[in-house]
Amino acid sequence: MKISKILSYVILVVGAIGAVLLFLMGKNFTTIMDNYGITEAKDLVKDTSSSAYAEATSLVSPMYNLTLIIFVIIIIATLIAVFSALLKNPAGLKKAGIGIIAFLVIVGIGFVLADGSAMPMKDGEELSASGSKWVGAGIYAFYILAFIAVGLMILSGVKKLIK
Repeated sequence: MKISKILSYVILVVGAIGAVLLFLMGKNFTTIMDNYGITEAKDLVKDTSSSAYAEATSLVSPMYNLTLIIFVIIIIATLIAVFSALLKNPAGLKKAGIGIIAFLVIVGIGFVLADGSAMPMKDGEELSASGSKWVGAGIYAFYILAFIAVGLMILSGVKKLIK
């Protein structure tokens, strides 16, 4: 049996499990809200010591666990697919290495440009200088990559117009 057919069946089973859990969770949330006289779902989690919170958490846990399992499976499958494709095509390995290095250079540029000063947050805590530096690096890297992407789209459009 081909791997694509096996993956199709796995996706079908996981999707069915997710649909059943979503249906049960939604139905049970309505029941919990009716039992405790709550009109909005967000009010279930306001008081973490209440039994409504415990019941709501027990409903969400299976969906959360399923999400984590799917996430891990997707990461493993992606890594296997990527590394098997790279091993079959050594030229692709060189191109991937160049892309990774270029990305790291852009993140490095963003890190150098970022300001690393401690910042107060809304909840009263403080973001460390290191955390602030990394957040700034991510934002600068995003802007650099967006600028490159827009520039390449414009360049591509101009080339098509010239032809």
